[in-house]
Amino acid sequence: MKQANTLKISYPNDSIVYAIGRLYVLLDLYLYNTAYKEYGLNAAKFNLLMVIKHIGKDKGLSQTELGNNLYVTAANITKLIDALEKDELVLRMPMPDDRRVNLIKITDKGSKLLDEIWPKHISSINKIFENLSTADKDKLNQLLQEFRTDMEGKVK
Repeated sequence: MKQANTLKISYPNDSIVYAIGRLYVLLDLYLYNTAYKEYGLNAAKFNLLMVIKHIGKDKGLSQTELGNNLYVTAANITKLIDALEKDELVLRMPMPDDRRVNLIKITDKGSKLLDEIWPKHISSINKIFENLSTADKDKLNQLLQEFRTDMEGKVK
């Protein structure tokens, strides 16, 4: 029987970091294939639209605020916004009191697209966790929240 090539990691902490990274890649690919692909989106664009729509609401958000909500670099935010603007899903508006800053707002087209995708997104998310008990989901969520909080303290 042929054995799959797998990365052998000798330290438990390295193994955890590798597992988290690999899981992120798998989740991203799964959600792309099951919920976003037919709409020309990926998880990053979907999440950006969600933040703009639900946090920015009618007033919009600056690129800095978007980056803080999504934990991505300014360069990545700019590329994502450029692509979404090209597809007419968002627009840049000069901030009234500081024209050097743009507010990013979702368009009606972008909002309608999110409304259309949402049921597939929820269905895909639910399928990911269908084999975990409620208690296991609660434990996993608690551990991940604690780990994220700890990491946020280390990188600031």
